[in-house]
Amino acid sequence: VSQSRYCRLTDETVKIIRRLGVSVRSVVDIGCGDGTFTGALASSIPGISFAGFDPACKAIEAAVARFPSCEFKVGDVLNPETFPQKTFDIAVIRGVIHHLPIQKQAIENALRLSKKVLIIEPNGNNPILKVIEKRSAYHIEHEEQSFSSTFFLQIAHELNLKILHLGYVGFVPFFFPTLLSKIIYTLQPLLEKIPLLPKYFGGQIILLVEKP
Repeated sequence: VSQSRYCRLTDETVKIIRRLGVSVRSVVDIGCGDGTFTGALASSIPGISFAGFDPACKAIEAAVARFPSCEFKVGDVLNPETFPQKTFDIAVIRGVIHHLPIQKQAIENALRLSKKVLIIEPNGNNPILKVIEKRSAYHIEHEEQSFSSTFFLQIAHELNLKILHLGYVGFVPFFFPTLLSKIIYTLQPLLEKIPLLPKYFGGQIILLVEKP
């Protein structure tokens, strides 16, 4: 299920990038970890150059070894001095913001790298996810949190950003119990057709913003 969920996020990201057309020739994956997501995007959209950065040195070493066609470096989204010394057509920041102490600054810094930023985060509108955050030992130990779409829209408003896309993907939150994950994933095609259900019970928020 975790692999299927991962593919779902990849598919949706690829769809959004392709929708932007020929205006996208370069992509940077902010907080790329070991490059798995970056490499999956690169293999799905040939002809586009991909780069990624992450503060974890070991993860970047693994990314460089695994995906030599992509460019990787050590960098921190909260420290622009560590950024690649160029700009990109779109910046993707997936599953990173909820780990950071200053969410708005991360988005603002991402806009230094590209006028378009695609944000992918656990869906903080989801009450089930909120219960998991309060009850799960893992979530408590790692201070896992999530934010609502209203939270991200407010930041976009404060930064005077244009909303190009707002959607909700999947119905399986990260770190959800395996058995329940399998059941929900099987029912997912049906659940997606129910009005408002994705917004309040979807697994992840996907938001594409653009700087004027």
